[in-house]
Amino acid sequence: MKYIFFLFFLASCAQVSSLNLQKHEFGILPTKIIWFQVDGLDEEQLALLRFNQPAERRSSFEDSLCMGNSWAYNLYQVRPNSFDSFLAQMTGKKNIKNSCEDVELKPIWSYLRSSEYRTGILESGADSKNSLLKLQSCEGSQKFYNDLYFWSMSTPVASKPQFHYSEEIPLNSKDVVYDRACNQTGCYSTISENFREIGARIAKGHNRYLFIVRDFSYGKAIRSKNYKEARNILVDLERAFHEAMKISNDSFETLVLLTTANSTFVQFPEQGRDWYQFEKVSEKQAQRSKLTNLVLASGARSENFCGLYEEAQLFERILSGPKQQGLEFKFINPFN
Repeated sequence: MKYIFFLFFLASCAQVSSLNLQKHEFGILPTKIIWFQVDGLDEEQLALLRFNQPAERRSSFEDSLCMGNSWAYNLYQVRPNSFDSFLAQMTGKKNIKNSCEDVELKPIWSYLRSSEYRTGILESGADSKNSLLKLQSCEGSQKFYNDLYFWSMSTPVASKPQFHYSEEIPLNSKDVVYDRACNQTGCYSTISENFREIGARIAKGHNRYLFIVRDFSYGKAIRSKNYKEARNILVDLERAFHEAMKISNDSFETLVLLTTANSTFVQFPEQGRDWYQFEKVSEKQAQRSKLTNLVLASGARSENFCGLYEEAQLFERILSGPKQQGLEFKFINPFN
């Protein structure tokens, strides 16, 4: 009998410490959150990276510990636009109205501020319809943008401060800082270059931070059937994601998250020999957006992002863990 008890004791002490066949610690509070929001991306489109190499290779996206999908709908629409989906993800709310009423919603950085997190956003390829800055003109927007560092890869505004990745990156929570290497035709800097330098600046002297990278250039390319341009952008995003994964590997308290919006289905070639012609012609149509969006996660609390759930629940999955001191916001009402 005592041997049976001893075996039971040993079994009760055993713990599963892996996720997706990789070493992983469960229930860790993320003190560093790196969040990529990529418009238009779908998991099948990772083939743009895999099948354009001399030999098949795994991208850093494929090294993510957990993959999930979020339903693309809210209380008012099915297949919401990218702005609405990303805002639902960042506020945990379903009632996104795409109006100035949205400025009353409390974003994730407002909750994190009380726990001494620094928040910065790098935005690329956004226009007036999908930029997070479009709420700035709304009454009461100061509270929404309070203590937020914002860098924009878009045409600089003459009266606004500017930055360049080769120089010391300015921290300015009072104003948007524009990339000096950008103009109306595009940017001479890349997302990965800016990610590396801005990320280092955010982390400098601060143990807790949220860094959100929002890209809309990929979605524009994929929906205009410019697959060569889409692949180039995805290659650059993968470089930035790889840098984030390195940070996660060096710090077990880092969460690396990638979420998408307006995920677009693309009809890829049926035969491998047709692949190299795929980028040269436009017969393959980028069809309407899907009903679900891709989610990839690695690092602290990445186990929360496996499965299928509503996009507004992403917020809670970042901030909630099993009986752990720190970020626990179960009281959030998704309807107001």
